[in-house]
Amino acid sequence: MAKHQMPPPGMAGIPSPAASGGDPDRFFAKVSPDPLSGAYAERFAIHAGPMSAGEAFAGEAAAERHISRLALPGGPCAFYVHVPFCTGRCLFCGFAGSSPAGGAGVGYCEAVVGEIASIARTTGPRGPVRAVYFGGGTPSSMEPGELDRILSAVRSCVPLANDCEITLEGAVHDFTPERTGAFLESGFNRLSVGIQSFDTGVRRSMGRIMSGAEALLRLREICARSMAAVVIDLIYGLPGQTLEIFAGDLELAASAGVDGLDVYQLNVFPGGALERAAGEGRVPFPAPLSEQGRYYALAMERLGRLGFRQLTLSHFAKGTRERNIYNPWAKRRLDCLAAGAGAGGFISGWSYYRRPDAAGYVERAKAGGFSPDFVNAPPDAGGLSSFIAGEMEEGALDLDALGKLFGAMPPALPRLLENWLRAGLATEEGGLVKLTAAGRFWGVNMAQAAIASIGQGAGPDA
Repeated sequence: MAKHQMPPPGMAGIPSPAASGGDPDRFFAKVSPDPLSGAYAERFAIHAGPMSAGEAFAGEAAAERHISRLALPGGPCAFYVHVPFCTGRCLFCGFAGSSPAGGAGVGYCEAVVGEIASIARTTGPRGPVRAVYFGGGTPSSMEPGELDRILSAVRSCVPLANDCEITLEGAVHDFTPERTGAFLESGFNRLSVGIQSFDTGVRRSMGRIMSGAEALLRLREICARSMAAVVIDLIYGLPGQTLEIFAGDLELAASAGVDGLDVYQLNVFPGGALERAAGEGRVPFPAPLSEQGRYYALAMERLGRLGFRQLTLSHFAKGTRERNIYNPWAKRRLDCLAAGAGAGGFISGWSYYRRPDAAGYVERAKAGGFSPDFVNAPPDAGGLSSFIAGEMEEGALDLDALGKLFGAMPPALPRLLENWLRAGLATEEGGLVKLTAAGRFWGVNMAQAAIASIGQGAGPDA
């Protein structure tokens, strides 16, 4: 699923190697007649975030700091549950999942329920929980009864807001009528269904199980229940995909009646299955970065015409049922409790993360070992970095709010803003910097550049 491309909260915001160290000039966009293709030659990060982490702790030191932060009272938060299982492996996915078959799902369910009970015993007064998110992996690959037990444990652990958004991620083939009914009965009110493309040829080449027609029929059945917000993800830049195929995907998604839609840029992981398959000639090479902006601009235009409004750089919604609470919450690194192998969360700016080893997680859980593997103190200027990342994710940067919350503007930021205006990536009026269509396509690069400006000098002339 494309959602795998977004790491769990504790890992979100980690720059790629290109974004760390080196010449700060690389963060400035090239002034080009075609900013969609020519503003940058590379992507700096998958998700924008602090350029350096705070002090890191592991082992007993991590456990001590995690427990002390968890015991503090807190306000509204989110809750993330990680399910590290997949029934198959798609070429585009960088996640190495295992199968929940052979009793693995049962043992994992018991371990997660145990961890949630441990959180309930040790956490200070906090809440309400604004969003619960079951991510992975492919959570829908677990049995409905197991997911019901875990969600019931979350409900008993911390108070949920009356309008809490409760999301279940899953592959479309898992949402049979019987299973979908069980998921809804458990209380999931937002179903995030992996589609990627409705084109059968593209789907088959990526390792998807169902044909495009079968996936569309299943999706229409889910939407017809009208009992939960239904959101899907589409990927652009896939091997064998054309602008015409992608346009058709957008039209079919709208015709199915989805409440929300993510359009994700394909990530080709170095040394991953997709890169190897393309190098061996088993699939065509994906669209290069210089061409992918055309797909993004097409999505903005077509979805707008179909009645969708853009909520974030990648997410579009139609109607009022889709609120998209969890993802922006995580991007801003707000408080998020987390459970499961591979889960990560935030508490008062501190981040924590657990290795995605399901078998090891279950074994440690039997002995009551629920501490995270790693804990990081807040990075320098972490609050400002998170503010910038969150603002830019929603397509704008409020300079007045930045000044009121954090005081002086980073010294390099004015020159960077001037560069964006000249490069056709943004407009500015009354202290509000708004990203253009090209700016939204390059939004993560721009956010990472703005975060890099913290503590730097005036920067180069662009």
